[in-house]
Amino acid sequence: MKKLLGLIAFILTMSGCQPPPEPLSIVGNAGIGFHPVYAQHLVHPEQHPENINVTMLVSDISVVRMLTNNAADVGMLSLDNALALQSRGGDQYCVARVIFSSHGADAVIAGRSFASKLLAGKPIRVGMEDSTLSRYIMARWLQQTGIDDSLIQRRMLVPNGHASALMNNDVDVIITYAPFTRHLIDDGGLVIFSSQDIPDEIIDVMIVRTQTWDEHRERLLEFATVSWDAALANIAEAESEVMETIAKLSELPQPELLSLMSQIKYFSAAASTEFLQQDFEQTSTLIGDQLINAGVIAQLQRLPVCAGILE
Repeated sequence: MKKLLGLIAFILTMSGCQPPPEPLSIVGNAGIGFHPVYAQHLVHPEQHPENINVTMLVSDISVVRMLTNNAADVGMLSLDNALALQSRGGDQYCVARVIFSSHGADAVIAGRSFASKLLAGKPIRVGMEDSTLSRYIMARWLQQTGIDDSLIQRRMLVPNGHASALMNNDVDVIITYAPFTRHLIDDGGLVIFSSQDIPDEIIDVMIVRTQTWDEHRERLLEFATVSWDAALANIAEAESEVMETIAKLSELPQPELLSLMSQIKYFSAAASTEFLQQDFEQTSTLIGDQLINAGVIAQLQRLPVCAGILE
């Protein structure tokens, strides 16, 4: 078999043809913050390196599962999820880009039964994704409001089931993120806590398995810098084809889409590098301490910056 592969490679080389590079799989959740690169992949695939596949998954837990099962090479997810993944051991990852910080896009939304139950000291049913991010926001919400954790009954739900659960009074509160927040608010939900209350704590990053980065640095570096910067340039014009595609992906009319995207602060490649140089360690420590206090991890294993990013 090796001889056959060698012969094929020799023939391709002699004929002037180069085999395509190995496919690389990049996955992220359905949060609105990642939609620019999803839409870019559909509308402007030429802006991505060759043989890069970008897939939108339903949830953070799906992203983590794909990474841990070696079904994906790169994950776009919240920093707390990334730190928790790194701290569990196994494959090691590095951070290639800070993509955005959430300023209201992640929220705790209450239904009509919440206030009366809180005043009466009755159990509060909280619907949430089974993810580190949801647990992190839960912990910060309880810390800042002083609500007794013993009152909380956790109900694990996938994000696309959040709206129906709150409408049907199956839960009293939902922890979720845009675009799912918009459907809940439109149905009468009230934002009682959000990432705006904990500025610069909900950071989303691109992480890469260290071995994969070492083997495919050139293409991944291009995606992390050139491709993502192009994706941000694509959304600068509200009427662009990319923005129309994002509206279709998120199933939101443009005014609501623009409102949600205003809750996100994107980092250019240059701004990402600056953050990684100046603020990343401190932010990681802050988030790691919260994860330890919440019982999500026992000890923080830091995420290094991918080789070459800071050069």
